[in-house]
Amino acid sequence: MNTAPVARRPLPAMLLAAVIGLFFGYIVLEVLNAGIIAIWETIPGNWTSTPAWYLFGILLVSAVLVFVIRKFVGDAGHSPIGGIKVSSVTPKEYLGVILAIFASLWGGIVLGPEVALVATGSLIGGLVAKWMHLIDAKDQKKVVGFGALGALLALFVGPILSGSLKLGSTPAAIEVDQLGWAIVVAIIVAVIITIARVVAALIERATGSAPNLPILLAAAVIVGISALIVQSRTGEGILFIVTSGEDFITRLSTLTSASTVLAIIIFKAIAYAVSLGCGFRGGPFFPAMFVGAAVGLLISLALGDSGPSVPAAVIVGVIASLIATAPMKWPIVIILGVVLGLLMGTWTLVPAALIGAVVARLIPRWGDRVIENPKVTAH
Repeated sequence: MNTAPVARRPLPAMLLAAVIGLFFGYIVLEVLNAGIIAIWETIPGNWTSTPAWYLFGILLVSAVLVFVIRKFVGDAGHSPIGGIKVSSVTPKEYLGVILAIFASLWGGIVLGPEVALVATGSLIGGLVAKWMHLIDAKDQKKVVGFGALGALLALFVGPILSGSLKLGSTPAAIEVDQLGWAIVVAIIVAVIITIARVVAALIERATGSAPNLPILLAAAVIVGISALIVQSRTGEGILFIVTSGEDFITRLSTLTSASTVLAIIIFKAIAYAVSLGCGFRGGPFFPAMFVGAAVGLLISLALGDSGPSVPAAVIVGVIASLIATAPMKWPIVIILGVVLGLLMGTWTLVPAALIGAVVARLIPRWGDRVIENPKVTAH
């Protein structure tokens, strides 16, 4: 009697992993966002400005928790400099990964939720592949990938349903005479994001990839100082600096002071770099999007009527920052340009988004040699 295992088609498992991944990814995202809102909006809402003791207290507790989790619970996650990496994780590994991400993001560290969703979907995919008795390693990898993709789609469910990504007062027609500014915005954004990532890689190279409590604490202090400077000098809230900031892009676009926006760019980029390179856990894309949006806004404000509209400049900054953060193939670049143009504005902003995407993709990735240096070992 033949008792050899029977090969099964992976498609049903892939679809099941994607659906379940989307469900649990959405739950994880909602819990993450609820904690961030409670810690950084609801409680500070009791004060006219967030006191330093509260700001530094939360950030320092976050640093200690991340160290303890990575040191004693599990350190299966990878450095946020590495972007998004899809690989199967066990429940035990997932516990360390997700706890470190929650501790980082709830603590106000300038990283995004995307890696938490990918880890959740990867766990779901691995469990589904095991439950469906898939024996081929390639099929198992496909199921894990679809689980991660499904969970990642949770990022778009809320914004699509609520329209929270939409920028106000989008132009009724394509601003043909101003499309050239998209090139300038994309170049500046790509340079700023690359500098932040290179600084982060140099920090990690100098301090090592193992959890280091003094380095984590120092990074928390730098993030706190950056937030306090912006709050005291501009009168704007610390939420323009702490946390990933993607939910504040629409609020950012309402600012009218170029000096305020410049201060936000400088100190957000500093906070982003140390968050990337000092051992915290989370995703690199959403904070980069915020910085890109701020750069676009600054150029629009500085040029006035002779420059691009605020929505067009912001969208170009967002798409350029995404492409500067991770290498992408041309089809993905084009799709992102179209999708973000439509999600954040209307069809009239798609040409500007596409120009920003193409220009950012064409800029040589001169920072990758430093970021991907083999001496930097990522966990």
